[in-house]
Amino acid sequence: MRTADAILYIGALLIAWSLYRAHKNRDEFNVFDLVMVNKRFSRIAVAFMVTLVVTSWIMIRLTIDGKMDSGYFVGYGAMWVAPIIARMFSSQPTVETKEPEAKT
Repeated sequence: MRTADAILYIGALLIAWSLYRAHKNRDEFNVFDLVMVNKRFSRIAVAFMVTLVVTSWIMIRLTIDGKMDSGYFVGYGAMWVAPIIARMFSSQPTVETKEPEAKT
């Protein structure tokens, strides 16, 4: 194992550990909020988080190996910035779902 790989693994473990510690105090932070919508797991949110982690890992490896070029960098930026910009300027209002009211 190369030193750079060890540093990346240790960094990933430190991030996971800090998320776990924050998650233990649920009043402040709940990790599951990152992948849940309306108290249910969202397939799109899970896919988005997995894709973010994988593409970020690829970008880090390309940088460490000295193979990073502007094309990779622009592509990565476009993948993660374009949806945010599109959402900001979309004409559709954000729809918030409400929980059904209890019948009495």
